[in-house]
Amino acid sequence: MNIKYSTSEMGFEGFFPVNYPHLRVLETQLLFLKAYHLPINKILTENKIYEGDLLYNIGKGDFEKPYIQSLYQNHHNTVSKLKQKFKKVYIYQDGEIGWWNQVDTRLQAWWYNQLQVADGVFVPNSTDVNFYKGLFPHLDVRVIRSVMTDEGLDKSKFLPKENKVIINGPMTLEYNGFSQIILAHNTGMPIDIPPMGESRMPKDSWDMADNLGVNYLKYMSWTEWMYNLNRYKIGYMLVPAVASGSFALNCAYLGIPCIGDKRADTQRILFPDLAIDVFDNQKALELTLKLKNDLAFYNEVSMKAKTLYNKEFTKEKMINILNENN
Repeated sequence: MNIKYSTSEMGFEGFFPVNYPHLRVLETQLLFLKAYHLPINKILTENKIYEGDLLYNIGKGDFEKPYIQSLYQNHHNTVSKLKQKFKKVYIYQDGEIGWWNQVDTRLQAWWYNQLQVADGVFVPNSTDVNFYKGLFPHLDVRVIRSVMTDEGLDKSKFLPKENKVIINGPMTLEYNGFSQIILAHNTGMPIDIPPMGESRMPKDSWDMADNLGVNYLKYMSWTEWMYNLNRYKIGYMLVPAVASGSFALNCAYLGIPCIGDKRADTQRILFPDLAIDVFDNQKALELTLKLKNDLAFYNEVSMKAKTLYNKEFTKEKMINILNENN
């Protein structure tokens, strides 16, 4: 395996720099892999052969998304075309497993056909592997650990700590926001919801915020997000739709205890004392009250998370895990 290139719907071309303002998990992984990013449309329309392997983030979307519609209509055999230009093509899992099950059945079949001819799949969690192994027994399925880097962060800009908590998403099925809000209220602290922005938020979720005693943050870049995140005392990642788990990862870097779904490798590894089964609200309540009332436990979880982050979520660890099946 020799990942030299990556592609997605992003118009960006080049190597992602450490000071890139939107250096989320994927961008950091590509930075660590030293993979040159090319826009997918450029690859598909240019007559050029590339040296090395390609990591392809199909992304998520339905027929209402022009990018997906264009691929379906104009490049129905997208991965087969890419394999004519690269030695091998690996698919990057964007979002949670099973996401494509909710779109138009024609797109579900299209997604399946793309992976069927790919050389492998990169997934964020060890719990994701069997999903693909059952559908595509022939595929090379590898875990690419979620990572972040602080090289582009100015530590003097981290905001001071406040008595506030933050949950990782709105009141939708994917984020289980309503239940998270009810649980978070047991801390007795104000509750914020991350920066997705009003235009990207379901209207009912946005409009009901005041009624439920929560505050939506405005959209911000990843660097701004990290500076802001430092304010919080407790985080919640109790989502049925487990993906990269970047929320728990970011919390651990800052030493913010995060209660979350143990299916996410970030949660299970970084917060072993706070990793619970999906929808186990009783355990989540117990841990909420323990973090609120037991300072020694709170400090132990916080320090352990920072230690585990520095040990388990490095560039070297990510690459070693990715190459384990070689």
